[in-house]
Amino acid sequence: MEDIKLKLQLLPAKPGCYLMKDKDGVIIYVGKAKNLKNRVSSYFHGAHNAKTTKLVEEINDFEYIITASNKEAFILEINLIKKHDPKYNIMLKDDKTYPFIALTNEKDPRLIITRVPRKKANAKYFGPYPNVKAARITCDLLNQIFPLRKCFKIPKKECLYYHMHNCLGPCISKEKIDYEPIKTEIVKFLNGDVTYVLKELETKMQEASLNLEFEKAMEYRDQINSIKSTVDHQKIEINDNINCDFIGTYSNEDNLAIHILIMRQGKIIGNYQDILPVYNDKIDTLENYLLQYYTKEITPKALYIDEINSNIEIEEILDTKIIYPKWGNKKELLDMANLNAKKDLENKLNIYQNKVLKKIETIEKLGKLLNIKTPNYIESFDNSNLFGEYPISAMVVYKNGKAVPSLFRKYHIKTVTGPNDYASMKEVIYRRYLRLLMENKELPDLILMDGGQIQVNACKETLSSLNLNIPVAGIQKDDHHKATLLYYEGKLINIDKNSDVFLFLANVSERVHNFAISFFRKEKTKGIFASLLDAINGLGPKGKQKLLEKFITIDNIKKASLEELKEAGISENVALNVINKFKEKV
Repeated sequence: MEDIKLKLQLLPAKPGCYLMKDKDGVIIYVGKAKNLKNRVSSYFHGAHNAKTTKLVEEINDFEYIITASNKEAFILEINLIKKHDPKYNIMLKDDKTYPFIALTNEKDPRLIITRVPRKKANAKYFGPYPNVKAARITCDLLNQIFPLRKCFKIPKKECLYYHMHNCLGPCISKEKIDYEPIKTEIVKFLNGDVTYVLKELETKMQEASLNLEFEKAMEYRDQINSIKSTVDHQKIEINDNINCDFIGTYSNEDNLAIHILIMRQGKIIGNYQDILPVYNDKIDTLENYLLQYYTKEITPKALYIDEINSNIEIEEILDTKIIYPKWGNKKELLDMANLNAKKDLENKLNIYQNKVLKKIETIEKLGKLLNIKTPNYIESFDNSNLFGEYPISAMVVYKNGKAVPSLFRKYHIKTVTGPNDYASMKEVIYRRYLRLLMENKELPDLILMDGGQIQVNACKETLSSLNLNIPVAGIQKDDHHKATLLYYEGKLINIDKNSDVFLFLANVSERVHNFAISFFRKEKTKGIFASLLDAINGLGPKGKQKLLEKFITIDNIKKASLEELKEAGISENVALNVINKFKEKV
């Protein structure tokens, strides 16, 4: 901490980026600042919300980069976040990207669907379209109506599309094809002028129906509906035909909700929402999010946002206009976006609170069932071995009914020889709770053993030797390793399989078993590798580890070539020794 105090005194009052590190030197947070001295110092002085306090507790060091301007700090921050992926930074999810319809500007243009528009690409984009299916149907329809190129690469001779009159055949045309009239009609259509196409489709639908071609008539009907869904059927419109987004925001002490209303050609066509944790500064969080969001989305001509909520200086970076509406229909739309953001955050908090309450109710029921106080802190153990070889144990932790993976622990059995589950469990329990006693740390309210009477007795005997009186129960299983009964105080307790308590115990049992098995398999694989690779001249522990990581199995090593073995990171001489070793086995 003394080093940090000294570094804080030496910070410059200039713009730049700062990188917070933990005790292992891992970058856990990246931020930007107009004034590095003021911003970085603020983390170590004064009160913070819970999330920022947790971040500060992990900071062991920091470094910084001075930039020439605030704009450079913005850009550098995003690049550093992408490079280091710090655990406390917002990383925009890619699981909700709407598609665009793109009209390419190639010599022979195409009309395609894409989810990743490129700002400098040789194409004109329309969208995004929230109704994915309707957008695809519309693009297919336009490709049927307008004879643009369909092939990704132009072939040497005409294809079926040419013979179906769906392509003008640039592959065989000796003269330059004039696509401008077609492109003009497509642009008009995608900008909302669909009257002519709809009238044509309605005529064809009626003709097909009169000719008793009902399947064809239904196809035309579906095409009409998809067009209306994609470009015509909108709830809110603005007469100036503008492309813009309305950035709604709402925050509490710990979180910031963002709700973006997407307007294209003067019509609201969709929305995008997210809820972000806030560390130190809400404005920074919002700016960072918008920079990432508009890296993967086409930036509209204007972004409308409340001046109260933002002090954004990123117009030049995004090549857009930031507008703070005070009155009129755009202010009403922004108010609607803000209201949606507020509801998003309230809904998330309500859902979270309900889940927490349900879990607390479940462990309260478990406590009443066992006649103990509510087990807010539970530890559960399981052993695994193969005929006494590679013996391990694993422990999982639940607090307030929720698993806490950061507190999970793995154990190598050190003092037991052979397949002795009772002795192995005693060793692990002794090591675990002796350490908690010596470090004066919190003890669990309940210990759950993944097993029955044998495991419970081993645990209780060991706890008694340490003068500890912690309730111990065993989750007994059937032949399919499914939880069936709870063993406690010498009795088997039947629990309704549809109850919350049973589902909770089954979850604990499955989690600790899977955690133990995954650790066991890893150790077994290492052991097999070690035993087979021990006699190879020049191959040490690091070399074995490299082969393990690259080839996974011995069979893969046997089949590997000299070059493939060298690619794993071992020398040519050692690789030759590996090859010769397995030749001897043949």
